[in-house]
Amino acid sequence: MADIKVRNLDDRVADALKARARAKGVSLEQEVRGILADAVGTDRQDIYNDLLKIREMTRPPSGKKPTGSVAILRQLRDEMG
Repeated sequence: MADIKVRNLDDRVADALKARARAKGVSLEQEVRGILADAVGTDRQDIYNDLLKIREMTRPPSGKKPTGSVAILRQLRDEMG
């Protein structure tokens, strides 16, 4: 994650940002992150699409049933004795 420092921010802008954050019950930092993300088009749909791509990349081969975490844990337990 990157850090950004904004210099010479007008006091009225800073006050308005603080008021927005306070009204939403979030931190100033969280409010500014949300505004910046909205400005560049990062939204939940983008994240969802990325997750779908990851899901496709991790799918088991055709015809194979995915192995659940319980089965994996049981196998590890049995192997460890």
